[in-house]
Amino acid sequence: MKRDITIVTPLYNDWTCLSILISDIEKTIGHIFRTINIIAVNDCSVEEKPSSFPTGNNVNLEIVDLVTNVGHQRAILIGLCYCFEKKIDSDYFIVMDSDGEDNPKYIDDLVKMSDSSSIDKVIFAKRSKRSEAWSFRFFYRIYKFVFKLMTGASISFGNFSCIPKSILHRVCNEPNFWNHYSSSMIKSNIPFDSVPTERSKRYSGVSKMNSNNLILHGLSSLSVYIEAVIIRVLKLSVLIFLFLILC
Repeated sequence: MKRDITIVTPLYNDWTCLSILISDIEKTIGHIFRTINIIAVNDCSVEEKPSSFPTGNNVNLEIVDLVTNVGHQRAILIGLCYCFEKKIDSDYFIVMDSDGEDNPKYIDDLVKMSDSSSIDKVIFAKRSKRSEAWSFRFFYRIYKFVFKLMTGASISFGNFSCIPKSILHRVCNEPNFWNHYSSSMIKSNIPFDSVPTERSKRYSGVSKMNSNNLILHGLSSLSVYIEAVIIRVLKLSVLIFLFLILC
């Protein structure tokens, strides 16, 4: 039996990418699902929105325009909460980037993994291979190391994920999700799993995730674990203080 899915994707000025993504979704998975709703959360883009997009017979597009820029992570939660409040009737809710780095062909894998699970859980796309420049990958490794050091938890996936409709309300009502989506999922009691995927290249334009944005992104993920971070910093400070006294 074919399923209905809703895709939530935040964007900022990536209108060309969104058009290509819609076409790519229809081409790769349009025949697999009965209805595909795309909720594009426009994070207060300054570039003019196109008058039309290439939607197909079973692909519906709705653009949610935000009046202020809230950032990538909060735009995701606004989109999910919009789906929850509007009671959009879908079997699964997919979170993915609009720039093409999250390949639509893996959506079917995420849904199949969720179907095969004995309990309802969120399925993430674990990045087994990345497509960014070596400098970004270097700093991203540092970010993962610092996250592990400061929180004691490992993070190996981003936002690309599949949420069963039975769990959507739990995601929307968890306060930490407004700070960082994947980090909050790890900390929450919501069951999750992952499938290996490869990160694709952008459809068009230049990625907005530079070193400064990566630092801010990392700090947002750490803010979810603020209590654990403070305790670890205090313990480290005490150890350094004792070492200095003994020396």
